[in-house]
Amino acid sequence: MIRSNAIVLIDCENLTGSPRLEGLGRWAGFGRIELFGREGTMAPWRDAIRDRGLTIAAETLVADDAPSQDADQRIARRVDELIAQPVGGLVVIASNDKGFAADLARLAQAGLPARQDKDPTEAEILRLVVAEIAGEDGWAGAGGVGDHLRRRFRLDTRGRLEALARRAGLEIRKNTSGLWMKNSSLSCE
Repeated sequence: MIRSNAIVLIDCENLTGSPRLEGLGRWAGFGRIELFGREGTMAPWRDAIRDRGLTIAAETLVADDAPSQDADQRIARRVDELIAQPVGGLVVIASNDKGFAADLARLAQAGLPARQDKDPTEAEILRLVVAEIAGEDGWAGAGGVGDHLRRRFRLDTRGRLEALARRAGLEIRKNTSGLWMKNSSLSCE
């Protein structure tokens, strides 16, 4: 879905592993992607965003010797700016940090839709992979799904893929060619 007036503020200090980087698809179509953090934590995000054909609108670099909460404080100041000059679209804070609940509440109080995106769960990653590799009919075979999960996310789902698919709210069918999965309207976990 294209959300040209949506903004994602990515806490690079907090989301650092490859599953987090692969979750970039959640923000495709957003008008602004902003990065916050130290150079070392920001570099993988820069590369992944470029590889996905997305554009970084702003970077807020934190000094290597800054206190650990410096990036969080800069994100909070950016929230203040967005409240003062509303963009009219969704504001996403991408971080596992529970401390952003107050900022999300302030955005909501100002009438701005907001949410926090955390590390994708195994079920969310499965839904992402199924959506990416599904055929025109929306169905994806277990072999291809399992291969993507192992190569891209280092997730070994052998023996538990069907259970994970059920937890993810996927439609499941079995036929002579094996297990097939399809994203449904149900939410995962």
